[in-house]
Parts: sequence; C-alpha cells; structure tokens
Amino acid sequence: MELPETYNLKSDFQIVFRSEEGKRVLSHICRECGVLRPSFVPGEKMENAVFNEGMRNAALMILTALDETPERFLELSQELTNNA
Repeated sequence: MELPETYNLKSDFQIVFRSEEGKRVLSHICRECGVLRPSFVPGEKMENAVFNEGMRNAALMILTALDETPERFLELSQELTNNA
C-alpha cells in the first residue's frame, strides 16, 4: 500500500527546514513573505494587498507543514541572530 504524497511531503518539509541551513532559509522566507506584517496597508491599491497576502500565505503553508506558528518564527529569528 502506497502512502499518500502529503504524508511524505510533510516529512520532507521537516527534514529540510529542521537543519541549520533550513532554519536560515525559513527565516528568510518568512521575512520576505511578510508573515508578521499586515497584508493590507491603508492608502495602497487593493492589488498590493492581494499580492502581499499571497506571499504571506506561501510562507504560512510552510509553517503549517512544520506544525509551527508565526509566533515561533520570532523565536527562530532570535535563535539565528544569537548563533550568527
């Protein structure tokens, strides 16, 4: 019996992003995708908010696959800063 692809994919995400290199990449992705920033900025076009939310959602998908929260991203960023 073959396991569903999502089972293997979740395991793959955990293998990749639990390494030190993966943590650095995840931290970069979360910062660039605005995980902790609001998607909507008053005065900007709605298209910008939609784009920002799409970027944010991509990073949140990775965090969800890792069973992490956006708040954990803050801890991860601090760990990486302290170990740099």
